[in-house]
Amino acid sequence: MPLELAGFFHYGEGSPGPEPILFLANRSEADWKRIVERTERRRFVAGEELIRAGELDRSLMILVDGELEVIAPDAAGGFRRLETIQGRSVIGELAFFDGRPRSATVRALTSGHILRLTFEEFEILSARHPELGRAVLLDLGRILAERLRQTTEAMLAAGGSGR
Repeated sequence: MPLELAGFFHYGEGSPGPEPILFLANRSEADWKRIVERTERRRFVAGEELIRAGELDRSLMILVDGELEVIAPDAAGGFRRLETIQGRSVIGELAFFDGRPRSATVRALTSGHILRLTFEEFEILSARHPELGRAVLLDLGRILAERLRQTTEAMLAAGGSGR
């Protein structure tokens, strides 16, 4: 099944910036083919956990279609939904950057599929295509920054100081 990926990864509906954040919006079809060739395609079903808080896995996942929820343990021993992620997004960027355990659990709300890019495969991709690797890192950095801003705004709106 061919994937038309270029330019449709959109983050932050209603984000404060003048334009939506796009993941690799200006990359060519050839660049997307290079990325897809380095990934593992995986289908998932509603209720399946794709990422578990605390696990060690440095891969980045490109959500091609489906809907996911990001949940984290709360003080009462339950879980709190932090975010809902729609298809055509990325998840796992935090552990991808720092190699530390996953900070939250990601569970499927619907069926769909992802492309999983391991850190090792990213290193191969960026060694062979340095400019593409740089573009991936810069866009992931922008996405991470936007998600941090959204989290900070939500904390401040809820009256939290973060301390």
